[in-house]
Amino acid sequence: MSVERARRVASLVKQNVASILLEDSTRPEMRWITITDCVVTRDLKRADLYFTTIEQNLPLEKARQALEEEKGTIKRQLASRIVIKYMPDLRFIWDETVMIEKKIREIQDERSRSTERDT
Repeated sequence: MSVERARRVASLVKQNVASILLEDSTRPEMRWITITDCVVTRDLKRADLYFTTIEQNLPLEKARQALEEEKGTIKRQLASRIVIKYMPDLRFIWDETVMIEKKIREIQDERSRSTERDT
């Protein structure tokens, strides 16, 4: 399969899974989960979905557990929305980039406050 096809499928999977979590899930905690990225293998057999949460409302482990418990339902709903020969296996992965960005901003803010105090 082409890399471009894998990218298009990844975009469709990301968009539709995000919609399923927000609009179609019966579990209220799913509304606090955001799909930040999706990478589909070239053979279209696996989709790695990167997610993050609004931490104060939903801890990481609770989000991961909810996604794993609902994986079959999400996959069935996804299959009804997009037409492809094989539905990829879904794998949910915590997206650490949001946490890293937050820490970088905190360090930058701290340094700027320190610089302001020194002047």
